[in-house]
This record gives sequence, structure tokens and C-alpha cells, in this order.
Amino acid sequence: MRFPALRSKDFVLYTAGNASAMVALWINRVLIGWLGWELTGLASWVGLLSFLLFAPTIVASPLFGVLLDRIDLRRAALASQGVLAANVGVLLVFQLTGVLTIWLLGVIALMIGVTSSADRTIRFVLVPRIVERDAIPNAVAIHGINFNTARLIGPAIGGLLIDAYGSDVATMVNVVMIAPFLVVLLLVTIRDRDGPAQVRKAFFSELMDGLRHAIAHPIIREAMILTCVLSLTARGVIEILPAIADGEFHRGAQGLGQMLTASGAGALLAAVSIALRRSGAPVPGISQSARLSIAGGLVSTFLLGVTGEWAFAMALVFALGFFLTNNGIDLQATIQIELSDTYRARVMSMWVVLVIGGAAMSAIALGLFADLVGMSGTLMGSAALGALLAVAGTVLITRAGSGGGAT
Repeated sequence: MRFPALRSKDFVLYTAGNASAMVALWINRVLIGWLGWELTGLASWVGLLSFLLFAPTIVASPLFGVLLDRIDLRRAALASQGVLAANVGVLLVFQLTGVLTIWLLGVIALMIGVTSSADRTIRFVLVPRIVERDAIPNAVAIHGINFNTARLIGPAIGGLLIDAYGSDVATMVNVVMIAPFLVVLLLVTIRDRDGPAQVRKAFFSELMDGLRHAIAHPIIREAMILTCVLSLTARGVIEILPAIADGEFHRGAQGLGQMLTASGAGALLAAVSIALRRSGAPVPGISQSARLSIAGGLVSTFLLGVTGEWAFAMALVFALGFFLTNNGIDLQATIQIELSDTYRARVMSMWVVLVIGGAAMSAIALGLFADLVGMSGTLMGSAALGALLAVAGTVLITRAGSGGGAT
């Protein structure tokens, strides 16, 4: 079977239910970004809202990682999804009553960001706890297919809803689409933790144990370093697409939806290719494909800053989605293979910090620089910074390897 993870009925059920919540996630991202652009017309605010959606991950995700290694995973998942639905419901009330301001939108984005910092780690921990260990890399890739299918259709749905019916209807749809996943979480079977039972320590001692485990493991350490390169540069480009689609190309909400859909199509292609490539027995180590994706993502970012042609820009956004996802899913699967459940939540929460937190910092920096020096120079500068980070990361990995890192 090309997709061995699909032999698990629970994983199939989880994947089906999660699809609706994933589409809601992408509608919400389009909605928040567009509302910010509509209220202010400033790329800096679009970047700041993206920062508020993702920055709490930098602080909160490792704390949630420690909690998730201690508490019942199903209850945590139900709680996070319920709070996310409540946050979107509050946004809907503000819109319908006409009191929404950019400051209230910022508060809601921050609340969604805090809740999402738990939810992202929960998803990464849930998937390996539903399938057999040998199927984990394939399950991670299929989860990526699910995520990126939603990424493909969610922005288009969001853009079309906003354009045809307004942002109020888009928010209503967003609330409704979260509900099915809550039902699925009650039904799936989640296996018990594997690995040796860990003696409970003080909260922050367990947090530091997870950090030490990630740093001491050479494969996990290298994957973390490589993740940083694109997170701090190219990932932020996706978060400021409202300013690129409308501010640079004057294409409005539909143009934003089209760009995000192009990015999602590239990401979906990458996820499918990884699922097929990782359908056999788990292979440890960093793949050459993950390394090459760094160069591809940086080149795509640079060229996006150069072009003034809409068709070429769409192709570059497609390529950017492919390279970012290929890099992210491949490295995530590599890390998951190396982990037991004893450390899984803590280490994966740190990986989430690098991916999401790095993108958040990148987004706000790109937005601010775009308002100051223009979008073109900002994108080219971001690609140049990424190249410098890639060289520095290679040197750091080489030195750590020659020093004989512990396992």
C-alpha cells in the first residue's frame, strides 16, 4: 500500500474530520489579514496581525509542550478547538455590531495566536499517537497533504466569500466549519505513550530536559538549524501576501485568494511527493531534498521582489509554497522518527517555535521594511539574509558534527 498510514481506521477518521477544521484555519488567516488591510491599508498592520497570530507560539508553545507530556491529549485537543471556535465567534459579534476596530482585531488575533500555539503542538503529537510507529513518517506527510489541501481551497473560499458576500459571512462559515473536528476528537482511539515512564520533575526542569534532548541529538539538532533558515526569511512572505496581492499588484481580495491558492497548490504537490517518498520503512537522517528546498525558497523570494508580472508572481508563489512545505514536512518527519513519546510534545513544541515563531518575526519585519523601503527591496533583502543564514548554519552543523555530538 502506497500510504500505509491509511490502514488505520482511526487515522482515516481523524484526517477526514480534521479537513474541515483545516479549511476553517485558512479562511481565518485570509479573513484576519484582509480585515487588517481593509481597516488600515498598511502592510505594517498586516504583518503585525500575522505576528500576533503566530508570535505567542514563541513563548507559549514550549510551555504547552511540557503540559502535553503530562496531561490527557484528547481533553487538551477538545479544549483548544473549543476556545478557537469561541474566539472566532467573538470576532463575528464585533463585525455584526459594527464595533470592530484595528485594535480589537489585534486583540482577537493575539487570543487566537495563544490558543493556536497549543493547538499546533497537539496536532503534531496526535498524529504519531494514532498510527503504528513504522507509519509515522507517512502519517506526517498525509497530515501535510490534508493541511495543504485546505491551504489550496481555503484561501480561495475565503477570498470568494469576502468578495461575494462580505467578511461577516466568511466569519460565520469559519465558525461552522470548526464543529465537525470536535466530534471526531471524541471518537478516535489515541494509543498510550510509548517509551520509558518519566519521573515527574519541576515544570521548568522538564522543559529544559526537552531542550537538552533536542540539542544533544545530532539529527534533531541539524533539522532544527535548517528549519530556522527559511522560517526567519521566506516563510514570512506568505504572511504578507495581502500587501503583495493588493498593494503591489492591485488585485484585491480575489487576488489574495488566488496567491494563497497558488501557494497552497505548490505546498500540496510537495506534501504528496513526500508521502509517496516516505511510504516505506523510516529512513533516518536529513534528506537532500530538504536541503535543496532552502535554495529554492530563497531564489523564489528574490525573484518575487524583482518581477512586476502577475503571472510570473503567481508561479513564484506556487514555487515558494512547494519549497517551504517540502522543507517543513520532510524535516518534521525526520524529527518525529527520532523521538519517543516521552519527549515528543516538548521537542515538537520547540520545532513549532522555530517554524511559526520564525515566520511571525519574519512577517512583522517584512511588513515594516516594506512600508519603509518598498516591497521589492524588502523581498530581495530577505532572500540575501536567508543565504547568509544558510552559510552560517552549514558552518555550525559542520563544526558540531566534527565535534562528535552526543546522541
